[in-house]
Amino acid sequence: MRPKWHLNGTDYLMLGFDHELRRRGYAGNSCQIVLELGAAISVETLQQRATTVAARYPILNARPSGWFCPRWKLPKGIVSAPRIRVHQDQPALPQRILNEPLAVQRGELARFDLIQRNEDRATLVFTWAHALLDGPGAEHLLALIGREDSLLPDALPALKHRAPRPLKERFKLGWKSLRQIEQFANVAPRSLAPRHLGVPANVCYRVEKFSAEDTARIRTNGSRICGVLGGAQFHAAAAMVELHRLHQRLGSPTPSYVLPLPVGLRSKGRLEPLFGNQVTMLMLQLLPEHLDSLQQTAAALKAQTERAMRAGLLESGIVLSELFRFLPLPIYMAIMKQGLRGEICSLFFGDIAGVNPLLSRFLGAAVEDVTHVAAVTPSPGLGVVFYYFRGELRITILHLAAVLSDAEAAEFAAKLRASLLHV
Repeated sequence: MRPKWHLNGTDYLMLGFDHELRRRGYAGNSCQIVLELGAAISVETLQQRATTVAARYPILNARPSGWFCPRWKLPKGIVSAPRIRVHQDQPALPQRILNEPLAVQRGELARFDLIQRNEDRATLVFTWAHALLDGPGAEHLLALIGREDSLLPDALPALKHRAPRPLKERFKLGWKSLRQIEQFANVAPRSLAPRHLGVPANVCYRVEKFSAEDTARIRTNGSRICGVLGGAQFHAAAAMVELHRLHQRLGSPTPSYVLPLPVGLRSKGRLEPLFGNQVTMLMLQLLPEHLDSLQQTAAALKAQTERAMRAGLLESGIVLSELFRFLPLPIYMAIMKQGLRGEICSLFFGDIAGVNPLLSRFLGAAVEDVTHVAAVTPSPGLGVVFYYFRGELRITILHLAAVLSDAEAAEFAAKLRASLLHV
């Protein structure tokens, strides 16, 4: 194992979001995978499997360390397994668990909560710090813990460092990204302001589930508007159209919308390295005139994406995020917000694609459903995550209680659903 496991640029961005959320009184930038199980599972077996995996991967007990270019400080001596808590069934318990902080600075990067509903059913909530794992990595780790026939690697997956570019070239590429942000700031976005004062500092979420028939219909609509490989682009376009309409309904117009579109950096079919966010953000900006219809929005996203790829903005964004790792966290976040006049983005968007097929069973129990959840920062206070379970589309709609009420979030979710189905 390497003595120094540095955070990559996106890891550091997630740590920055954690810092921003905690500063505002929220639990932090944690994520969840919620498994609905068709049978009760043994707490002792779960503890044993978690202990085995933690012993193999000591980074699960690491903590962020270092003022400049931080790294994971690996534990010395005995490694403890993630905490496992057992609960009786209570309404909205997974949402309450999401709002209970992990002690990241003390090395708590993951936690299990088992909700024993009855002898025939259980819910397992896996919560982890987003600075450590992305969604596919977390799915794979959960599958390793839940399948006793899984073969654990003998050591932590090795980091594969690209050959460093000359410093002058890195600064040149990073400057290209900064110029793009400056251009966005000329028509700076404004997120929804907190409107429900005095409510708890909580992240709330709801899940929209689609049948196989509705999922096929959405895929057909996406292929017609964005092409066969444009599923994620279609999802993003629908989300941005409904975000624009939400701003209009609430009387909160904005000159523009900035969307960070996640782009995976893993080789196709690979999960290595398991620990680390293997994704970067392609920054796009939409104006209100781009959002009159889903077709217009999809065309604008496609055109901007093509221009950004031709201009090398994907690579420059990766380089900029790697350069920013050398800054102290408070300064880094101040620069992030200053670039767009206090904003980070207009909507948190994620598209995880298909859930890992290894999550079909967990410790012998059938996995009947999977939910992906992520935290969102106070600005914009709203996010959507798309994913497929057994070929059926799921959308998790996230919102801060101070920004949207449950009724407003439900209306946004219903309109997003209708937009995907009825183009």
